[in-house]
Amino acid sequence: MGIVNHDIEVVREKYPAFEISKRESDYIFSGELILNHVFDDVRMTGKFNLEIVVPGDFPLAFPKVKELSNCINENYPHRYKDGQFCLASDLELKMFFSQDKDLCSFIEKYVIPYLYTYRFYEEYGVYPYGERSHGIMGDLEYLKDLFEVDDWGQVLDIMLFVVQSSYRGDLLCPCGSGKRIRNCHGEILKKVMNAALQDECRAILLEVKREYDRKVKNGPRN
Repeated sequence: MGIVNHDIEVVREKYPAFEISKRESDYIFSGELILNHVFDDVRMTGKFNLEIVVPGDFPLAFPKVKELSNCINENYPHRYKDGQFCLASDLELKMFFSQDKDLCSFIEKYVIPYLYTYRFYEEYGVYPYGERSHGIMGDLEYLKDLFEVDDWGQVLDIMLFVVQSSYRGDLLCPCGSGKRIRNCHGEILKKVMNAALQDECRAILLEVKREYDRKVKNGPRN
């Protein structure tokens, strides 16, 4: 495991300002990233001194990103106390890297939108792409978007299928549409199962059940 030489060269070519070093089994990419990004006709710009640490067991473990020149306000909700960026949940990143995504794709998908979002938030006080919750709720929101369904019950039913079943295109789709899986959520179910997200889905379902049982036990609040 670990980042491959081809990916290193691609990063070097696309981000020539980055210095590349090695610390034990980790690769460190550090240097200036110039933001010049447009979303919905709104352009945000800026310069950020980044450090991206790619662990030796990448992609089983995910890159960690920091800004080294204190450009990111320490009170920004999606910045950890140690300065590390809160880019996405582990579940989302596992799904992303399971699809043979490289470090450049990671930077384009997560780091640049993060910096854009920060600048936009500082300017306007809102998030341009919306905001996900942290923890289990954030994972559920991600899966709801991934499955493209409107109802939380559908999300839980699809997750239960992922945990308990094997893919068969002729089965009825667990979303409740009445269609065969191959004609409904087949492609995304294949990707989720290929990403081996069964354990993550099981853990989320157990947490949802514990929370439900707790609320039932405590009863409605007056």
